[in-house]
Amino acid sequence: MEQFYKAFIDHFKEPPTSILEIGSRDGHHAEELRKLANIEPYLVNIVEPHPVSYRNIIKTYPDFKTFEFAISDTPGVLPFNAIPPDTYTQDVVGTSSLLSVVKNHENLYPPANWIKVLAVTGQTLLRLIDRWQIDLVKIDVEGYTYQVLKSFGADIRLLRALHVEVELAPFQLWEGQRSYQEIHQYLSSFGFKELYYNPLFWGGRQGDNVWVRLD
Repeated sequence: MEQFYKAFIDHFKEPPTSILEIGSRDGHHAEELRKLANIEPYLVNIVEPHPVSYRNIIKTYPDFKTFEFAISDTPGVLPFNAIPPDTYTQDVVGTSSLLSVVKNHENLYPPANWIKVLAVTGQTLLRLIDRWQIDLVKIDVEGYTYQVLKSFGADIRLLRALHVEVELAPFQLWEGQRSYQEIHQYLSSFGFKELYYNPLFWGGRQGDNVWVRLD
């Protein structure tokens, strides 16, 4: 998170004043960014559809603005694989997703625990947050990054810096997953500039990708 924060400062030459984390699991990354930015907790927005994770976040960070729904370009009531935290570690719970794991990787993940969750678009989320722009946006949604970005429509230009998890084609982990290459094309078309890619998992084929809006 410190690298992401410093990238914002280096590019925009000013401190961030707002944070949004989509797919949080526990709120800790948002809190780390908040401390780096030295902003009040009410300026932090969290989106977490996993009901148990949501309850844990509002208990740990009661002053964050936390929403219990998913973000999708197809809003409505959607199936969500909510990995039970009473059975698995938090790292494993963090792989909960709107997408199914591809069959050749199913043995590496817990058995599916499908529930129904509400999903809204990014555009709706921004109306609920009610700020003219958001500075630091972290998205970790297990293969669903492209769909989340698409759900903002043209309002994606209200986001200034993006920290997103991506998978490099042809590697596929999730059914319906869109690749880093597609995300790169999409964000570039809206006037965002890629700053870096940090390879983390699966031999570097999955990692963190940071972008900034060109004003």
